[in-house]
Amino acid sequence: MSHLSPLARGLYRLRQSRLLRASGWLSVPLFPLFCLFLMDYMNYGGHLANLQDHWRDHPGPVRFEILVVLFLFCVLTLVLRRLWLSGLIFGSLSLVCAYVNYMKVALNGDHFYPQDLAMVTQAGELTSFLSGGVPRWFWLGAAMLLLWTAGLWLLGLALPRPFLWRWSAAALLVLWVQAGLCTNTKADQFLLRFGMSTFDTALQSSNYTANGFVGGFAVNVLGMQFHAPEGYSQENLEQLLAPYTPALAGTEERFDVVVVLSESFFDPWILDGVTFSENPLPNYDRLLASQRCQSGQLYTTAVGGGTVRPEFALLTGLTTDYMPDVTTPYWYVSKDFPTYVSHYRDLGYATLALHPYDRKFYARDSAYPHLGFETFYGEEDMDRFAQVTTKRGYVTDDAAAQAAIRLVEAQDKPAFLFLITMENHQPFHPLPEEDIHIRVEAPALSQESYDALTTYTQGLADADRMLGELAAWIDSRERPTVLLFFGDHLPTLGANYLAYNETGLVDSSDGLDAQERQRVYSTPFVIYSNRELAEGLLKERTGNAISDYNLLNHILRATGMPRTSYMELLAGFYAAAPFYNVRLWLPLTPEIAFYTDAMKLVTYDRLLGKGWSAER
Repeated sequence: MSHLSPLARGLYRLRQSRLLRASGWLSVPLFPLFCLFLMDYMNYGGHLANLQDHWRDHPGPVRFEILVVLFLFCVLTLVLRRLWLSGLIFGSLSLVCAYVNYMKVALNGDHFYPQDLAMVTQAGELTSFLSGGVPRWFWLGAAMLLLWTAGLWLLGLALPRPFLWRWSAAALLVLWVQAGLCTNTKADQFLLRFGMSTFDTALQSSNYTANGFVGGFAVNVLGMQFHAPEGYSQENLEQLLAPYTPALAGTEERFDVVVVLSESFFDPWILDGVTFSENPLPNYDRLLASQRCQSGQLYTTAVGGGTVRPEFALLTGLTTDYMPDVTTPYWYVSKDFPTYVSHYRDLGYATLALHPYDRKFYARDSAYPHLGFETFYGEEDMDRFAQVTTKRGYVTDDAAAQAAIRLVEAQDKPAFLFLITMENHQPFHPLPEEDIHIRVEAPALSQESYDALTTYTQGLADADRMLGELAAWIDSRERPTVLLFFGDHLPTLGANYLAYNETGLVDSSDGLDAQERQRVYSTPFVIYSNRELAEGLLKERTGNAISDYNLLNHILRATGMPRTSYMELLAGFYAAAPFYNVRLWLPLTPEIAFYTDAMKLVTYDRLLGKGWSAER
């Protein structure tokens, strides 16, 4: 040892200590358990009391989580051999998962799902919300994992060098687990031993609350397949839709239809104690008073984020309620199926989509043709139709409106255009003083939510100008034209519903009740036309309420267009319950249950089933 440096000699003596090495080996199984502790600590909002409640009230899922992390760490160690390396990788992944899950829940109520991993190419967008504080003990836990990994390196702990037996053992472990979970029945039977089920994926908030982060994530992995619902058969579908007769056209006039999903659009006057130096929504207020306008609240399954869920429901008339609650329902779109979009296309319309952002995001580029869109324009196409301007890194609503107008005007047949805006997308970081044109007065707001609301308000005023510009264009046209303008979800104004709590709109300290859920899962919509519209589904000019999957159904009826049997069924659902989804916690009466079961069957049939309802 004389030829070794003092550091090397010290390291050699350290690794020769039987007591230290024995202590190191004994700590190895505790390492993944500590990682589990950190992930669940963050899953429960950084509250140890909530974590203790989970341990006490859900012993089955806790045992399942322990088995999962021990299995994964064991396989990783068998492959990598060196304990410090497997610890570094496992610990780093655990910290990333814990942090991302915490921030997603804090900002928009969504958890970290397996499908998020499939969107790694859009990591910049997915992590745009990853800012702000986290529970202080998280950083202490991260430091402990780093020191623990360093200790494993210092002790030089490793499995025997020959890889054949290690890799063989790892492969056998994986195959053994795969064999036990290879079918839906086996997976459900295994989960039932721990008081869990793949049906937990229907509502992710309760899934991650009851099963913990690792348990909830694992249930999602096992439940990623969209299973055929009970009673799925051609006979049942035919009997279900038989009472609903397709409706013929009520007029020969064909309206151009412009649908604008305005990012995070809502009416901030619902926040008590908040005032503005000038009204950010003058055009919105003006249109609400017009006799050619219908308006109200649209009920969706998104808050603070998750645009794609209300988008999917609005365009297809299907429901995401009983699909695995994934990042994007377009995950399941791989074939043509009937939608509102394809209905317009089959009636001779040009069907166009415009999104001034990455066309691949949320897999829209691959899904839209199956929905019936003939053409889909993205950010790279914007300069063909408008002078492109940006704010906060996003294409402005003004540029998007100009592009939409030119696209519709360029068609030689009736047009159905769907536009998703981007200007007022989160995060709402503080703006430079020169970019603030509307001042906000809100004594009850903290600095974080005040800055977010101030930034949001500037974009909201631009969205309102866009609404006014589109309305003026419609007024100037000879062709019959109808505009549907709506918000996809409330904006994220601070973590954990911060601004909404501070202004008294909700109190999320003990969870949201049914009334509060109706407030946060609803946004305004405006329907404006240069022709008088028929009654459709909506009976009033203002103050209406409707679900996202029925809004285009109303447009079809109000413009005298033919409808399918399924659209007539949805109209029956509207008559029974103007709005409904599982996130609203509304009472499930027998009548409502009939329609929700029907939507479940048709949704599965059209996405993954035999398509027996396609002609209905």
